[in-house]
Amino acid sequence: MCKALLVTLLAVVSSSAAAEWVRVGSNTTGTMYADPTTIRRAGGRVKMWNLVDFKTLQTDGGDSYLAKKELDEYDCEEEQWRLLYVSRHSENMGGGQVTYSSSSPIDWRPVPPGSGAAILWKIACGEPRRH
Repeated sequence: MCKALLVTLLAVVSSSAAAEWVRVGSNTTGTMYADPTTIRRAGGRVKMWNLVDFKTLQTDGGDSYLAKKELDEYDCEEEQWRLLYVSRHSENMGGGQVTYSSSSPIDWRPVPPGSGAAILWKIACGEPRRH
């Protein structure tokens, strides 16, 4: 258990230090970035890191943060996605203290058209959505 936690933490730290964040969208809440250098393919599935940098302090269950990093997995054939890992950070662009983290994957979800997940799915899968 300790080894798994250490490996996860090292992955987060190394992805932070070497991240090449590319701005992919923004709204009134914040700006979304992807790191295409982290794309890892396995068959029809792809994993990629992304980051949301918020304009104002966010709170969730007593947790306050200015940035959120995620490792998501995308099913390019079924147009689905799921969160594999998330960390929330006290400073913008993933800096400061980690205020929350979870490595419990969520269930697969459809990629909603026009959503942030759709933008990231297209970057990860490298092809236009089917209709």
